[in-house]
Amino acid sequence: MSLVKIVELNELNHFFNDNSYLSIVKRDEPEKAKSFFKEILIIPFNIEIQLFRDSILKDIRVALNKIISKKLINSSVYNVWTEDMAKISKIYCDILNTNTICFSLETSRSCKRFHIDNVPVRLLVTYYGIGTEWIPSNACDYSAYYNGKDNNEIIKDTSAIKFMNTWDIAIFKGNKFTGSEKGILHRTPNAALNSPSLLMRLDSSSFLSSRNIS
Repeated sequence: MSLVKIVELNELNHFFNDNSYLSIVKRDEPEKAKSFFKEILIIPFNIEIQLFRDSILKDIRVALNKIISKKLINSSVYNVWTEDMAKISKIYCDILNTNTICFSLETSRSCKRFHIDNVPVRLLVTYYGIGTEWIPSNACDYSAYYNGKDNNEIIKDTSAIKFMNTWDIAIFKGNKFTGSEKGILHRTPNAALNSPSLLMRLDSSSFLSSRNIS
C-alpha cells in the first residue's frame, strides 16, 4: 500500500527522502479569498514560467501583473496569495535541491482520467474551486491503469475517493521517481472540468524544457 501522510509545512522538505507517495499539508483559506479569486477568474489565463529561487516573488508578480487589474493588485489578499506561492515555491526548490523550477498557474483543468504524473515529484495547490481528486492505492486497480482502462475499471471502491481542500498543499511522487510504480492515482474532479478554478502546479525545470516553453 502506497503511503499517504498528513504533514506540517516544515516537514515537506523531507518528502524526497521519506516513504510517502503523497503528503498533504492541511490549511485554512484566508478571509476574503473567495471574492478576490472570483474577480480574477473573470478572464481565463494560463501562466507557465521558469522561476529562479533568488527572485521567486518578483517573477510571480511580474507575470501576474500583466494579467490582473491594479485594483486586485492593491488588495491585501493579493499580497497574502503571492507570498504564499513564493514560500511554497522556495520549499519546492529545497525539496529538489535546485535553484530553478517550473511554475504553472491555470484557470482551466482537463485531467479527466486517474493517473500518476510522468514526473519525479509534483506539487499542487488549488486556490479556488474543487481540489484534486485522489484514491488510496488499496482502492484501485493498477493493472487497469497501466493497461489504459478507463476510470470505471481503475477504481475498485468509489466510496474511498477523496478530495483536496482549497489551499491544501499536495505533493506527489510520480512515475519518474525511483520505485513509484504504484504512486497515488489522482485527477481533476468532474465538477471542476467546466467550472471556475485556479490551480498552481510546481515541477522540476526539466518539465518546462521538455515542453519547449521559456
